[in-house]
Amino acid sequence: MRAQVNGTDLYYETVGHGPPMLVMHGGLGLDHTYFRPWMDQLGDTVEVIYYDHRGNGRSERPADWSGINHETWAADADALRAYLGHEKIVLFGHSYGGFLAMEYATRYGDRLRGLVLSCTTPCMDYPEVIVGNALARSTPEVGEAVVNGLSSLSDKDEDMAALIGTIIPLYFNRPDPEVMAQLGANTHYSGPAFAHAFSTCVPNYSMVGKLGGINVPTLVISGADDWITPTSHGADRITPEIPNAQLAVFERSGHFPFIEETEQFMQVMRDWLGKLDEWSDQ
Repeated sequence: MRAQVNGTDLYYETVGHGPPMLVMHGGLGLDHTYFRPWMDQLGDTVEVIYYDHRGNGRSERPADWSGINHETWAADADALRAYLGHEKIVLFGHSYGGFLAMEYATRYGDRLRGLVLSCTTPCMDYPEVIVGNALARSTPEVGEAVVNGLSSLSDKDEDMAALIGTIIPLYFNRPDPEVMAQLGANTHYSGPAFAHAFSTCVPNYSMVGKLGGINVPTLVISGADDWITPTSHGADRITPEIPNAQLAVFERSGHFPFIEETEQFMQVMRDWLGKLDEWSDQ
């Protein structure tokens, strides 16, 4: 399905029934498909609303990327919320989607019932840790791909696809070739979104010291074996800043705990979602 909102055309899909939960994918340059089919299971608890950010996946690509930033992507999400007729939503942001979810929460907090920040960070100010983690857990070729991918940003879809195809094992505690192949086959890559996000937006990105005003119930999720948003540089810096935040660390997961520890992940999510009405009445 498609929605014409905020001056752009967004692709979205919904699964299940219940209170709405809008899901923000990461990358950037990826799309919503890497959540599926795993996150579809939450359709018995909420209406899961997947969408591709402006310039990503099957959503419209801008002719001119100048001026597009985290504020733009957050405004798109709020416009989609309004288009779908929802007064309030639960917002789920994974990885780079967590950057945008934090931006949304600081701007549109009155439209939130709850916030989930999964495998994300308030600031990517630790490149030496990321590169060190990559080199420590992979072959020299993969480590080189990480360094080159971060330093020589290409805006070609095929280059991004090749980069992700090379480094995807880093994202898992227990890499499964079939799962990784499935993720690669389903993804609509956007090299321009990837290049713009990491050349223009990430260097200026920091939510450190800005999260104290988020007063909705927040679930912060981390994979204990996450190389790119490790708990120490992500969840441990987010959780203390948000007054109503609780932390869940998945000990046998990397960057995708909803894939690697699906049953436990769904239980944590359902338990937390089930308490939202109780918390709102307090």
